[in-house]
Amino acid sequence: MIPTPAAVLEAMGRRPPTTLRPMPLHDRTPDPGLFGPDSVTWRVMREPMLLMGAGRALLMQAAHPLVAQGAIDHSNYAADPYGRLERTVEWVTVVCFGTTAEATRATRRVVALHRRVTGSLPETTATARVPAGTTYTADDPELLRWVHASFVETMLATHDALVGGLDDDERDAFVHEWDAVAALFGLPKRLLWRDARTMRAYVNRQVQRGPARPGPGSRTVAETVLHPPVSSPALRPAAEVLAFVAVGLLPDPVRRGYGLPWTAAHAAGHRAVRLWLRSLRHAMPRRFRISPVYDLALARTRGRWPERMAA
Repeated sequence: MIPTPAAVLEAMGRRPPTTLRPMPLHDRTPDPGLFGPDSVTWRVMREPMLLMGAGRALLMQAAHPLVAQGAIDHSNYAADPYGRLERTVEWVTVVCFGTTAEATRATRRVVALHRRVTGSLPETTATARVPAGTTYTADDPELLRWVHASFVETMLATHDALVGGLDDDERDAFVHEWDAVAALFGLPKRLLWRDARTMRAYVNRQVQRGPARPGPGSRTVAETVLHPPVSSPALRPAAEVLAFVAVGLLPDPVRRGYGLPWTAAHAAGHRAVRLWLRSLRHAMPRRFRISPVYDLALARTRGRWPERMAA
C-alpha cells in the first residue's frame, strides 16, 4: 500500500508523533547533560518527526541475526511491542535531554539488563554469513558497535529525509557527540568513527558484505515491527503508514533481505510522503514541531524549572 497524505495524518493523530511518556525528566540540576543546548543532538532529537524512524532503527538492528536472536530469546517484544517501544523512547529521551546523572543511571539499568542476554544461534535462524552455533552476548563489542551505529545512522537518515537542514560538519558532530553514549555502554573508542561518512561506510559494509543481512530470525522480529497488534482494525492503516515510512528508509540490501517488495511506484510514493511531511512540518505551530522535552531541558539548563511543563 502506498499511503495518501490523509492516511499519514491519521497515522500521526493529526499531529506529529511525540514520545509516549513526554516528560521523563526529574532532575532539576542546571546540568546540560551529555549533549547540551549547543549540540547538534538537541537540534536533531527535539524533532517529533524522528519517531517515525523508530521502525527503521529496529529493522536495521535486527538485520544482524545475532541481534535478532537476542531479541527472540530474551525480549518480550512480540507480546508487548508498544511497551518495548515506550521504554526505548524513554531511554533515548533521558539520554538526550536528561542531566548527566539521569542519562548515566538510565544507561546503567539497560547495561544491567543486558548482562543476562547470552545464547547461540540455532539451526533454524542461521544464515550463510552467521552459521548455527555462533554465540552471542549483549556486551560483545562488535554487536554493541552495530546496534550503536544503526541507531545513530538511522537518526541522521530520518532527519535528512523528513526534516533536512544538516550540513556535513553537523552530521559529523552528531556522530561524535554520541561517542559519549557509546562510552556508557563500554564500547571501545577504537571501534568508533571519525565522521558520518565513515560510519555510513561501516553500515554499508555490514549490510553488503558483512553479517547484517536478515535471516529467518530477523524476519520473525520484523513481522512484529511491521505488523504490530492494534486495539482496533481502524488503527491498522495508521500502523501500515508508519511501516511504509520505515521500509522506505532502509538500504536496498536490507529491504531485500527482509523480502519486502519495493517497486518504482513504492519509491515514488515514499518520495511524495517525505515531501509532504516536510511541508506539513513547516506549516505546524511550534508546539507541534518541537518536543516539549527539549523546552523543559533548555529551561533546566538556565536554572528555570517550569512546573507547568513538568507536571
